[in-house]
Amino acid sequence: MTEPSRPQAQDDGGVTIADGVLVKVALEALKGVDGIAALGGGSGGVLSSLMGDKGSSGISVDVREGSVDIDISMAVKYGAHVPTVAEASRTAVKEKVEGTTGLAVRAVNVLVTDIVFEGETPA
Repeated sequence: MTEPSRPQAQDDGGVTIADGVLVKVALEALKGVDGIAALGGGSGGVLSSLMGDKGSSGISVDVREGSVDIDISMAVKYGAHVPTVAEASRTAVKEKVEGTTGLAVRAVNVLVTDIVFEGETPA
């Protein structure tokens, strides 16, 4: 006895990754970067964003055609070498986002909005 033929599926479905997931992955990657005092700019950029606060994270993403651009704004600790912190941030975020999501990271842009002295609260 033969099995009845089944119509072939036209689409196997797909996976969509929400922007918030990409932001969370980037936040996780930045936790390991030395020299970051805070993420974000202005009054929303506080160290709590590194600790998982759901407020202003200082990270925005733009997904287009299977790749993503990521913008990060941050305050850097005084005494840290700003170009080194920025490059470490770019590398960590790119590797973590690509490794976790499979999306190609086209660009990671870093905007340093402030420098924070010891004992000073980030603005």
